Amino acid sequence: MTDTTLGLVLVLIGLLVVVGSALNWHIVTHSGKLLNLLFGDTIARTIYIVIGLFLMAMGVARMFGIYWFE
Repeated sequence: MTDTTLGLVLVLIGLLVVVGSALNWHIVTHSGKLLNLLFGDTIARTIYIVIGLFLMAMGVARMFGIYWFE
């Protein structure tokens, strides 16, 4: 897989997580997940958004040739 393709996949996954958390989609955040049970729904959704933004940043960096983790 090329760097551009991998970067686009990471950006799309991150975007799905951010939008799913913001709109409270049950595929991303439902009451039975571990983070929701430990921290509550609001904090768990915030954690999911931060993870999604991190994945999007990693994807953009991969497309520009910046390798954070290898």
